[in-house]
Amino acid sequence: MNTKNINVMLVEDDIFWQENISKYIEKEADDIKVVFTVDCKEKVLEIINEGNKIDVVLMDLNLTEANLDGIEIIEILSKKSIKTIALTSINQDEVIVESFESGAVNYINKTSIYDIIAAIYQAVEGRNQIHADAAGALLSRMREEKKLRRLTDSEKEVYKLEQKGYPKKDIAKRLYKTIDTIKKHSKSWRKKLNA
Repeated sequence: MNTKNINVMLVEDDIFWQENISKYIEKEADDIKVVFTVDCKEKVLEIINEGNKIDVVLMDLNLTEANLDGIEIIEILSKKSIKTIALTSINQDEVIVESFESGAVNYINKTSIYDIIAAIYQAVEGRNQIHADAAGALLSRMREEKKLRRLTDSEKEVYKLEQKGYPKKDIAKRLYKTIDTIKKHSKSWRKKLNA
């Protein structure tokens, strides 16, 4: 057993998950301590800025009903070299990929609570083993990126916005292009990708 305690901050606004995650960690790992449990990004930043030693942050992504504000905090913590594991009930591919792009070292769904201990050890040891909850999304993104290499930058912009459900008229406004140009790029990416 490691004689050095691993200090964890749990960032979670739901009391049910606060209690269950903390109890599980305390019960299963003598050398991992949940030293702070907070429910909003302001408290996270306050604790970090006070110079408290945190080895790993378990980060919920939707805090106090704000839309994905946890991802914003992951990015801030990543710049401070603090290892963060996204711990959430969201399982949308875009959100999973965005978490990693923002600096998360792993992504675990709250229903996989029994894998948290191993993920904490891996984070501390610098072994970024991607959890099964995130692997599918990352593989899909890699395949999509390979496919998109065939497109020009303009075609990629149109493709990505169309995939998000934006109509051509809105895409034209967002990209400061004419509707005819957007239609041309849309037709071109569809042809190249056999869509």
